Amino acid sequence: MKKNGPAAGQKLSLVEKVVQHLTREILSDRLRPNQRISELAVCRELGMSRSPVREALRILERDGLVKQSGSRGVVVADVTPEEADELYLIHGHLIGLAVRLACQRMKGETLSSMQALVGKLRQAADKNDRNGFLDARAELERFVGERSFSPRLAHLLEVMAYPSARYRVFHVSVPGYMEEVTTCYEGIYQAFCKKDDRQAEELRFKVMELGRELLRRYFIEPYAGIKGQERSGEQL
Repeated sequence: MKKNGPAAGQKLSLVEKVVQHLTREILSDRLRPNQRISELAVCRELGMSRSPVREALRILERDGLVKQSGSRGVVVADVTPEEADELYLIHGHLIGLAVRLACQRMKGETLSSMQALVGKLRQAADKNDRNGFLDARAELERFVGERSFSPRLAHLLEVMAYPSARYRVFHVSVPGYMEEVTTCYEGIYQAFCKKDDRQAEELRFKVMELGRELLRRYFIEPYAGIKGQERSGEQL
């Protein structure tokens, strides 16, 4: 999340190791929404003192993965489908901007690196490797964000991607989703080769709308009637 992606060959700091570990635990649902995170348990599991664990928890709280819950201490944050939909919309437009900026600047070896990342995404989709797909997509989007040459924009993209990432884990289980996203990113790469930043941005918006459509279909619309009835009952 943020500065937590060290350069190639650079060792992870203790804080970064804790952030990486807890992020994986949360996104894999081994740490569930509203579950308490014990500092002492994390220290024992990773074999380190409390200081880096506390700093890592502050970073995760800033990025929306955990929150303070009174006497319970730190718990895993629960992002509602409606909140996730809003995050998808904002994040989608931000990464659309990053795509346009990167498209205008990217060339040569950098384009070859992007092609390789898109290739990894295709391999994961063809193998129905959900975890590999999520990792490859995150790596590709981080790469594009960094090549937008706007550190603030790249940081915002990292921060906003994580709170709704649990829903991405569901999305890859929907038949056809990985294929559609991969096809969009292959088109984005081709648009980069042609310096067609508008086409690249439009294809990235399509990826955003795919995610939002699945959120609405599976998490928001099925419960809209129930919530409406609850509100009506409160008014009686």
